Parts: sequence; C-alpha cells; structure tokens
Amino acid sequence: MLRNSLPGPSDVDDPPVPSGADDLPGPSGVLPEPNSGIQELPGPSGASESSVGSLPGSASDDPTISPIRKAFRRISSEKEGGLRYIRITMALLYFICKDLRPFHIIEGEGFKNLMKEVAPFYKVPSATFIKKKLAEKYEVTSLLFKQRLLNAEWVCVTCDIWTETMAEKGFLGLTVHFLEGTSMCSRDIGVTELKTNHTGEYIFDRMRFILSNWNVPISKVRCVVADNGANMVAGIRLLVGESNYLPCFAHTINLISEATLKDDVIKVIINKVRNIVKFIKNSVNNSDKLRKIQIDSGASEGSVKKLILDVSTRWNSVFYMIERFLLMVRPVTIILIDNSNAPDMPSPQEIEILKQLLPILRPLEYVTKEASGERYVTISSVIPMLNCLVKQINLVQTANDIVKQVKTTLLKEIDKRFAKIEFNSNVAIATLLDPRFKALHFQNATACGIAIQKLKQLVKSTTPSSSDGGAGTGGDSDDDSTNKEYDFWEIHKQLAMGQRNRKRATNDDEVTLYLSNSVSYLKSSPLKEWEEMKLMFPMLYKQARQFLVVVATSVPCERLFSKAGAIMTKNRNRLTSKHLDKLLFLGGCSHEEFFA
Repeated sequence: MLRNSLPGPSDVDDPPVPSGADDLPGPSGVLPEPNSGIQELPGPSGASESSVGSLPGSASDDPTISPIRKAFRRISSEKEGGLRYIRITMALLYFICKDLRPFHIIEGEGFKNLMKEVAPFYKVPSATFIKKKLAEKYEVTSLLFKQRLLNAEWVCVTCDIWTETMAEKGFLGLTVHFLEGTSMCSRDIGVTELKTNHTGEYIFDRMRFILSNWNVPISKVRCVVADNGANMVAGIRLLVGESNYLPCFAHTINLISEATLKDDVIKVIINKVRNIVKFIKNSVNNSDKLRKIQIDSGASEGSVKKLILDVSTRWNSVFYMIERFLLMVRPVTIILIDNSNAPDMPSPQEIEILKQLLPILRPLEYVTKEASGERYVTISSVIPMLNCLVKQINLVQTANDIVKQVKTTLLKEIDKRFAKIEFNSNVAIATLLDPRFKALHFQNATACGIAIQKLKQLVKSTTPSSSDGGAGTGGDSDDDSTNKEYDFWEIHKQLAMGQRNRKRATNDDEVTLYLSNSVSYLKSSPLKEWEEMKLMFPMLYKQARQFLVVVATSVPCERLFSKAGAIMTKNRNRLTSKHLDKLLFLGGCSHEEFFA
C-alpha cells in the first residue's frame, strides 16, 4: 500500500557534508546567523516543519547539530523522495479533493509562486502526477473503508440520478449509512455515468455493481431510500424488494408544499415578492442602498441582511424568501418608491396574507430541515413529526379566507400522501424502537398493534432472551418546554408527560416491558440510550441497531451531487467519471482518515 511505501525519517539520507561545511554559506549565499536557523513552517499535520528533523530518534534532536547542517537536511527532505516532499504532495492532493479544486490549479503561476515561498526547494508536480497519486490514495483509503463496511452489521443506501448539464451526461449516485458504536456514519460510495436508457433494469445493474465494488452484500442492505421516480423505484425493487424501499420523506414534503402553494392568489403574491428580490439582487446600486438604509437605521456592518431568492427545487427556500422579505419590508419599500422601473410592491392586504401564511408554513420548514440530517437518527422521527405537524398546523388561527383555504389544502395533502405511513414496517418499528417516542405518536391503533406484533416476532425469531425484567431508563424532564420561542415539539412533550404517569405493565417479555417504561428525554441520543439498555433488552438492542440505521431522506445523495456540480465546472468539463468518483470519495474523508 502507498502508506507502507513512504520512506521514514531514516530513509532520507543526509547529503554529503564536506569538511568545513559549517563555514559554507546557506542556500541564499549568505552565511546564516548562529541562532537564526531556518524559518520553520507548519506541515499538513499542523506540526512545525522542523518535525522532519525532530521526529523521535532523529539526529537533529541533537542540539550540537549546526543550523547549516539542518538547512542541508531540509533541502534534501523537500526534494523528490524526501519526507517533506511526500507530506507536501499529500497536502496538495487533500487540498484538491477537499476544496473541490481542479487539478491544473497547481500548474498556475500564482500557485507556484506561493509554493516557492512556502517550500523553496519543493518542485511542484504536474497535474498528471497528482492524478496518479489520486488513484494511489484512493486505493489505500478505500481499502480501509471497505474494512469498516465489513464490520457493519447493516447498511442503508440512498440513491439519486443527476444530469450534468454542460456535457449532458447522466450519473447515478449512491451513499451508504451505517452505525459505529453510537455514531451514525455516512459516505459517498459511487458516482457512475449512465450510458444508456435509465430503465429500472439498468439502474438495478449499476447499483448492484457499485455495492459489489465495496463488498457490500445485498443481504446487508436494510433499506434503500430514493425519490418516487418510476425507474428508480423499479430498480430498487429488483435490488432489495418492495418492503425494503423507502420513499424520500423530504421529497414527499416538497410535493405537499408545492401543491399547497398553488392557490392563485398566493402564487400572485409570491411572484411579486420574487420579482422584487430579483430586482434588488440584480442591481449593485439597489443592493448598496439596501445595505445603507439598514446601517443608517442603526444596524452594524456584520448584522446587515440580504434578501433571499427561492430555488425551484426546494420549497423551503420559498419560506425563507417570504420570511426575509417580511423582515425587510420597510427598507425595500424605500428603494422601490425611489425607482420608477421597480416591480409592483405587494399591497398591505397581501403583506398581511404573507404574515398569516408564515406560521402555517413554519412547522413544514422545521420538519424538512430536521428530517434531512445524516449524523443522527432520523427514520424514527417521521411518525412523531407528522403527528406534531398536523396538530401544530391546526393550532394556527386565521381570519383570512385565503389563508384558511391554504391551511385546509395543506392538511388534506398531508393526509393524502402519508395516510399509510404507520403501516410501513421500516418506519413503524423504528419509531417503536426509539426510546424517545415508542408508541406515543401512533394515530392508528391497528397500525401500532401490527408493528408491535411484528417486533415481537422478530425478537422471537432471534435467540431467546434470558434477561431479567426491570425498569428501563427513565426520561429526563423536558425542562425547556416553557421556552417562549417557537417549539415544534410541544405536542410530543405533553404526550410524554402523560405517558410517564401511567401504570407500567407487568409482563416480562422484552417488547411489552420496554414499551411500558417511560420515554427518554427528547434531546437524548437513541443510540446512546440503547447502549445503556442493551443488557436489559438484548434482543431488542439487536433490532434497534438494524432499524435505526435507516435514514429518512435521500438528501445525502443530493448533497453528493451538489459537490459533483461544483467539481464539473466549465474548466473541468472533460473530467472522467472515474476521476469524479475518486475525488468525491476522498473529499468526503476527514483529515484523520485522509492522512491515516
């Protein structure tokens, strides 16, 4: 492997130092001062660059070695094959992968000048050489990651298709998610070009190919999460079956939001806001005026706000656009009044509609954001969030008929698209296995009963439990329930308080005993809670590790393609799919993983 081929400190030979070398001039031709030495620069690991000579057991630990001898050693180390040369080269590769930079950046005149100042004796390699190192580093790092995947009991996969507009190529992307201890881990594992029709069979073949490359057996894939595209769904069903496909929760919320905001009056008002935002953002003068008005009103330079323009593919960007516009109505009005070419300003009545619309959309925005995480458990929050979402929307009171109609449409859309969510085994059982929620938020008693029976069957089918009955971990009090700020989870906290006061069941089977115990504190980690309960509920612990690994959305794959879009720029439109795949994988490595 590459790591094992790197020379150690002892492999860097000292250059021959002639007799009287201590009297020789330094590289610049000037004799160094006795105590000046060579200026030390930080290396990629953050250590001072004398670390080349200060590694344990190295000869330069000896204070008797003269500065000029150290200078010769540094010159040697920065030349090809030297330890510092290897470190700098790896740092350059990390810079390209992590910051999504083109390979040819290292061939630019400005970059070479920078490197000459930082490491004067280091010869900047060519882009071709860096591409070779990219392949070598990928081989080493991917082997280490394959071992991590091998150790994972279960994985969840998200997938999506992206079209690169400049070259008009289609790509299939996959991300993998798994548990390590009490941590949710995720990584981009494949971006492959789709070279023929995007049929279900072809997508299935490409997905199977990527998983095979990472030595992930299909039997280890607990669930595949994707949008509702017919070809994608067909491919996933061929891969893991109908029961292990999960529609992207965020995508469905997006469809609900789009349907809700289709009201003709609402569309007209939102278009007015959108045109105003474009008018100001597309003009430097107007943007400067907006900034000046805020500063003149007492805002500090750092607190000056800008208008937000929505993005068609993300409904919540409409929410952010409206929210920011309402916050800045006064300075915006001043700018529009002074400009005869300005677009129409919403009337006071229309602004009032926007103000009443915002509280209805706010719970939806929270749900979208909360469900899109990948570093914490999300699948078990879907049913609780939907229950709280409906009740939060019902709590909003409005006298405006248009806003009332929007509210009614929104509730109908939620019911239409999520009517059967509690009958989805992956979602329902994961909810039961989350110590924060358990059965609190089920609205359909039949669905809850089916999920409990399935969970009992799963426990029964594994090794019989010999654990003693006992009380589970009690939940901490939700001491922030009195917070006067908007609290989406207020409904849950009321349910949890009532559940804690009920009489506990006396049955000694794991599922019944577990469900009878109090729910955990809302902000607790379900994975950490299960680590504390695994001796009490060993069979349920195994099921929790299996079901809680699933993510609720395919947003991680969308983030992958956002990175891909940043890489495939005008200057890099000839980048091959193999290089793109390697760049994305290595760019997802942490500093510790990359330099391991």
